[in-house]
Parts: sequence; C-alpha cells; structure tokens
Amino acid sequence: METEEAVVVPLIRMDVEPSREQMLQMLLDREALVIHRVPAPIPGVTSGMVAQTSGAFAKSVGQAVSQIGRTASSGDMYRLVLPTGSVARDLVPAVGGGFRGMVRAAGTTKFSGQVRLIPAVAGAGAAFAAGPLIATVALAVGGEMLAQHQINKKLDSIKNAIHGVTDFLNAQDRAILITADQEARKVVGYLLDQANLPGIAAASHSFADLANLTNRRIEQLDRWSHVTTRQGGRGHVNATGLMVELLGKVDNPVQEFERLVGQTYEALALRARVLVLEKVAAEFSNPSLALPHVEQVLRGELSVIADRQSQLASVLDDLSALEVDGSKLPIVMAGKRSIEVRTSFGRLARALHAAPDGLPLLTDSDESVLELSPTAKGLEVLTPHVV
Repeated sequence: METEEAVVVPLIRMDVEPSREQMLQMLLDREALVIHRVPAPIPGVTSGMVAQTSGAFAKSVGQAVSQIGRTASSGDMYRLVLPTGSVARDLVPAVGGGFRGMVRAAGTTKFSGQVRLIPAVAGAGAAFAAGPLIATVALAVGGEMLAQHQINKKLDSIKNAIHGVTDFLNAQDRAILITADQEARKVVGYLLDQANLPGIAAASHSFADLANLTNRRIEQLDRWSHVTTRQGGRGHVNATGLMVELLGKVDNPVQEFERLVGQTYEALALRARVLVLEKVAAEFSNPSLALPHVEQVLRGELSVIADRQSQLASVLDDLSALEVDGSKLPIVMAGKRSIEVRTSFGRLARALHAAPDGLPLLTDSDESVLELSPTAKGLEVLTPHVV
C-alpha cells in the first residue's frame, strides 16, 4: 500500500524541525496547515483566479510540496487544509444572508497511520517561513470565492422576485458597486501574484465609496425598522401612506422600494467581501498580527453585517404581516395599489430568506480547504463542485 504524504507548514515560529508528535499537536492546536498532493482531481471548475508561477504564493506552495520529492504535473491537484473554518462560517451569513449548510469538502483530511507527515522546514526553511503567507492568502482567496458564489445566488433570487424592475440600481449607485467589485477582484489577483497588497491603495477610493453607500442604506434600513415597528401596532394600514413613510413622495414607490431593497442587500454583501481583503491587508502590513487575531477581528466585523442582513429580512417580514389596504378606513376590499404593495413585500421577503448553497470549503473539523491545479500559467484555484 502506498503511503500518503502530507506537508505540515507551521504558522508559528520554530527554530528546530518538529517531530511527528509535535506536528500532530500543532495541527490539533490549529498552529499549522497541511498541503496534500492529490493525483486525481475531483470535479471542479476554475474560479478564474490563477497564482502565477513567478509569484510568491505559488513559489511558497511549490517549495513546500517539493519536499514530497515528486514533480507536479497537470494531472495533480494541491489541497490546502487551513485552520480558518470559523471565518468561512462567519462570512457565509454576512455575505449571503444565510445558508442551507456548509457542504463538506471532498476527500478525507484525517491522518491515519499510513500518512507520512513531512515538516516544511527542511533545507533553507523557505517554505516553513512562508506558512503565515500561505494561510492569509488562502483565507482571502477562499473568502472571495465563497462571497462571489453567495452574492450571485442571492441576487438571482432577488431579481426573480422583482418582476417589474429590469435594473434595480440607478446609474450612480450601480457604478459604485460595479467598480468596488472590479477592484476587489484586482486586489485578489495581485495578492495571488505578489503575496502583498500595495495595490489595495488604488482601490481605497472605490472601497470608501462603497462604505459610504452602505452607510446610507443602513441609515435608511433603520428608518424602515422604525416605520414597521410603529405601524405594527395598528390595525389596517393605508398603502399609499405607508409607502410615503418608507420612501417619501416618489414616482413608482413600489419599484423604488424594490430597487432600494436589492441595493441594500448588494451593498452589505459586497462590504463583507471587502472587509476580508482589508483585514488580510492589515495582516501583511503588520507581520506581528497572528492569523487568529485577524480571524477574531473578522468575526466581530462580519457579525455586524450579518445582523444587518437579518434586519433587512425582518423588515420585509414585518411589512408582509401588516394589514395593508387601499383606504384609511378598515374596509375589506383592497385596491390595485394595496395588492401590488402586499405582493411586493411578500416576494421580497421570500427572496431574502432564500438561502444559497454553501460551497464545499470545510472539513469535518471546520477547517478551510483550498484546491489548486497546476497549469502552464501557474496554480489555478478551483471552485469546488456543488452537488
């Protein structure tokens, strides 16, 4: 029987090569990551993210895996197992507004007696020193892949609910969100190539615009919560008066409300995605910050966004529960406008509660898994196959 081999890359400083027992203890204490070479790739598609061969991340991974003593081929796949699963779980509700359940990554990550653990401190120790680099880059890349998946799934659900609006963003706000999305993708690409983030400075203006837009939508969300709380204690609610309270006097209030709900969701989701990149940037600019510290900060900030996502869904739930009619009098027969208002609230509430699938990024021990496939250009990041 062929012995499986895995490289153990410490995330803490070590002056001597660890024994097998020490490596197992580091893995138990979440102080190391593991890199396997898997001969037969599992079903997966490219994420569009490639770590160039000349880049620091690809070099670091290559140096670590080279200690197994076999040259990588296009038929191989690298599987990185990192102690960052808690961040992945925190990112899911912050980005997607909920999830059906994080799917477990394919392949076992348990270490039996047949597994040969190889410390990544042999030779010059370059791969050993790169442990924090590999971990933080993988954290950002995994988060980006998960975020894009979640946002696309939920936006599809929202767009399907908004039958009367072909584009729920006005030109200026759409430009802010599109630009921030593009800059986030550039930052991740630079991170994969150079393993540092000076490029994030170029994105700072776009990210600041996104933060301002998000704050405006949060302020409006708080006003909506106040309106629903006040109206919830009444009996019948006049449809026209309710929409004026929510939006002020605007043309096509139902479409405007749907537009703002969709925009609020996307701004919050994209802000969560950018937060991960900003905190990883802080890790690179301050090497004294440990990965657990970055995770702790992320958990706190992402939980705030997750709460806002829940608040948005709660507002729609409360609006759907109101007895909206077309008159200030408690009449049973509602007019066309009140029916339109109630229908819109119901559709949006269902869309916000539609939980996107989670990508298979976690092990049974809540560790993150990132899969890389060697190509002529470099290490191609694979998007795990969703069953």
